Parts: sequence; C-alpha cells; structure tokens
Amino acid sequence: MARYGTISRAGGLLALAWSGLAHAAGKNPVVAQALYDEARQLVAAEKFEQACPKFKASYELDPAGGTLLNLADCYERQGKTATAWTTFKDALEAARHDGKTERSEFATQHLANLEKRLSRLSVAVPDAAREPGLEVTVDGTPLAEAAYGVALPLDPGSHVIRAVAPGKQPFEKSVEVSSSSAQRLTIELPKLSDAAGSPAAVSAAGAGSPGAGQASVDGSPGRHTSTARTLGFVAGGIGVVSIGVGSYFGLKAFSRWDARNTGCTGGCTADAKTAGDDAKSAATVSTIGFAAGAAALGAGIVLILTSSSSKEPEPPSAHVGKLRVGLLTSRDGAGLSLETKW
Repeated sequence: MARYGTISRAGGLLALAWSGLAHAAGKNPVVAQALYDEARQLVAAEKFEQACPKFKASYELDPAGGTLLNLADCYERQGKTATAWTTFKDALEAARHDGKTERSEFATQHLANLEKRLSRLSVAVPDAAREPGLEVTVDGTPLAEAAYGVALPLDPGSHVIRAVAPGKQPFEKSVEVSSSSAQRLTIELPKLSDAAGSPAAVSAAGAGSPGAGQASVDGSPGRHTSTARTLGFVAGGIGVVSIGVGSYFGLKAFSRWDARNTGCTGGCTADAKTAGDDAKSAATVSTIGFAAGAAALGAGIVLILTSSSSKEPEPPSAHVGKLRVGLLTSRDGAGLSLETKW
C-alpha cells in the first residue's frame, strides 16, 4: 500500500513523498488506508482535532512509518507538544529502522524545535510521604516509582496530580501548563493524612481526647461518675414530679372536704359522704406524693453533689438502680406506687 503525505510549515511548503509497504501482521490495511486518506483531507482543512484520531486509528490497523510521522505532525499542529515529541521519537526510530532518510531528517528537525517548547513536570516524593501501597497518578496514569522526581514532558493545559494510599486521605493538586512558553514545574507530595475511621486516626483521637487518663471500660471511675450524675438528675426529676402530684391531690383534698362540709349542713347527705371519702383518699395520695418526692429529690441532690466532688463515686453509682413512680386509683381511694430495679 502506497501512502503519500504533504506537510506544510510556516516557513514554506515541505513536500515529503514516501511509500510504505503494509506489514504482514497488519490488522486491516484497507480500512487503515481509508482513515489515512480522510485524515489527510482534515489536516488540509486544519481540522486537527478530527484528523489526529483518524491517523492514530489508521496506524493501529496498519502500523506504517509514514502514518506515524503524519500523526506526530498532526499532534504538533494541534498544540500537544509533549505528545508530538514522543510520537516523533517513535517515528524517527521507525524511519531509521526502515532506512528512510527523508523521514529521519524530518523527525529530527521537529524534535529539535519541540525540545525548546516543551514544558516539564517533576513529582517529588520525599521519604516521609512514601506510604505502603502509595500510588501516584498524573491525569489518571500511574507514575512509576522510578519516575519520582523525573522531569516529564506535559502538553499545555490543565493536569491533575493525585496520590492515594490505604488508610490515608487522598492528595490532589491541579497545575496549568501554558502554551505560550516552556515551563518547569515541581510538585512535592506531602505526607498523607490519616483517613477518618482508620486505626491510626482513631488511636490519635483517643490519645488527644479530654479525660484520656480515665478508663473507658465498664466499672471505671469515669463511667461511675457519669452514671451517678445521670441518675441524680433522673431522681431529682422524679422528686419534682412526685411533689407536683402531692400538691395536686392536696388541693383536691381541700376542695372535696369543703364540698363535704357544705353537704353536711343540717345533716350529711350521700353526696357529702362521697365527697368526704374522696377528700380522705386525695389527702393520702398527697401525703405519699410529698414524702416520695422529698425522698427522690434528696437522693438526686446527693448523687449530683457526690459525682461532682468525688473522682471515684462508686457507692452512689454502684447501688442505685431504676426507680419508677406510678399512681394507683380505685373506688376506695388512691395511692402512689414506687418500684426499683437493681
């Protein structure tokens, strides 16, 4: 298969004619030729974004040296200086292998011009940043450890450097490479921070948290203090509620007793007797409520004060269980039930 190419430059028109024999191992020389011809037309129309992928596809179907040289030139016109530089190197090697002098000279000339315009990036990875399982990528392509600190050619545009390691927070940094002038960029990878939830992060958080000197297992002084204080507030709350219940039934007792006295003027009626019984029941509940409330409120105050003043308030937290208060009513009276669970 014969392929001919004409490559124009700013300083004039340089015509290169060559013929490339199809390799015996070519995948599809017919399609490769069609792609090559279309790519040449796109280059003539200066549609490099469309032409370069077609040259590349043609070369993959039939790796001819002339196609590779056209692909390198297309990349250069597109502004991809680093990609063009790499492709011209491959084209130069192929031309020398095939004994194509004109192609060799063309590739050598363009390589010399590209060298002056190349921007390079170095990714420095100091020993402190070299974590087990560390993976560094540039634009998603893994960077081998041997390439750490090496100045690598980059095309103009935006590039992303990313580093990840097991149990570490990823590091990511973007750099912008100018198309107007060559740049020398260096990115130094910092030591990666521990990821949230990793064993190292949990250990560090535990060592630096308040109260680190207190044991965190059941039965420790810190836990006893917290439990005693909580029970103190619970008991105090129950005490306040119980006193409120006592007050309510106390007022009810006074009210029903007044009703009884009114009904007994000139002789007690049946309603007066019922009002008197209700007054007695309410008075009983009121008494129990005040007594239980005072006891619970006192216990709560003791627990709170003890937990605040003692570092090891084991007696209160060790012997106070759950306390429940219930109201019992019936036709014959009412009462307050207290239940504890140890």
